[in-house]
Amino acid sequence: MTPQKNTWAIILAAGQSKRMGTPKMMLRHKGKTLIQHVIDAAVNSKADGVIIVINPEVDGLLAEASVPGVSKVFLNDQSDSGLSMSLKSGLYVLPSEAEAAIFLLGDQPLVTTREINLLLEEFQGNQAYSIYQSSYRGKKGHPVLFQRRMFDRLLDVKGDKGGREVIRQFSGETQTVEMGRSHPFDIDTKDDYRRLLRKEVS
Repeated sequence: MTPQKNTWAIILAAGQSKRMGTPKMMLRHKGKTLIQHVIDAAVNSKADGVIIVINPEVDGLLAEASVPGVSKVFLNDQSDSGLSMSLKSGLYVLPSEAEAAIFLLGDQPLVTTREINLLLEEFQGNQAYSIYQSSYRGKKGHPVLFQRRMFDRLLDVKGDKGGREVIRQFSGETQTVEMGRSHPFDIDTKDDYRRLLRKEVS
């Protein structure tokens, strides 16, 4: 039987919400902030720990992130450097025993514990690949899991690309995991938020 690998969830929630015009992590959906939906999904998953990278300039976000089940909160004071800095920040504070990291986006409140666990189960059952990426009826998205051997590649990423460039470079080492549901879209704009609220009442 393959031994279980120590895997942590890293939630990236340090964006500046420029397109939204207001701190989107603190917007509410079904009685909770957007970030709290993502935190709940991660905390209730089979991940061994949860790290959140936040923008310290967002009022109330530190308190929102500092909840039971969250192992570490990292204050990214360089959020204007793009998604890559948040990604690196999460890796910097991973414990040494972590053998893989699964990245979630703080503005995807429709991602659930089920999706996180499906990705983790695929990885734990077959550790032949370096990267495991979620797929939603053929559309690739988050969460994405990277084995430790990919961490140095992620630390080389610059700007606002996140891990997309690493996935592109190592497509042959990437396994997609089909979730069998519609894509849990990002909440980037006011139109996105209105679309989310419509789902709330539908």
